[in-house]
Amino acid sequence: SQATGAPMRDWSISVVINNYNYAEYVGAAIESVLGQVGVEVECIVVDDGSTDGSRSVIESYPGVKRVYKSNGGQLSALQAGFAQASGDIVVYLDSDDFLVPGACREIRQAW
Repeated sequence: SQATGAPMRDWSISVVINNYNYAEYVGAAIESVLGQVGVEVECIVVDDGSTDGSRSVIESYPGVKRVYKSNGGQLSALQAGFAQASGDIVVYLDSDDFLVPGACREIRQAW
């Protein structure tokens, strides 16, 4: 604990983005994860059988763990992403949402 002078554990964070036919938005979601500062973040994108250009957008980002699966719904996509996560903390993000800068640092500090 902090009171005894022991160092705070450096929790690792995985962000799982689930995507289905949101090519227009998924890039911004990925960029918001890759742009986190003050903490190392693993970005996992699960494409749940998209039929639009989502996979091309996802492929354009190096350093992202990609999971491609046939359409099974949001819960199955989240479960597939969780199975690939190596972080102590797992954050879920819809592909049409984004993280504000510093969000993962604040999550880790609060944890």
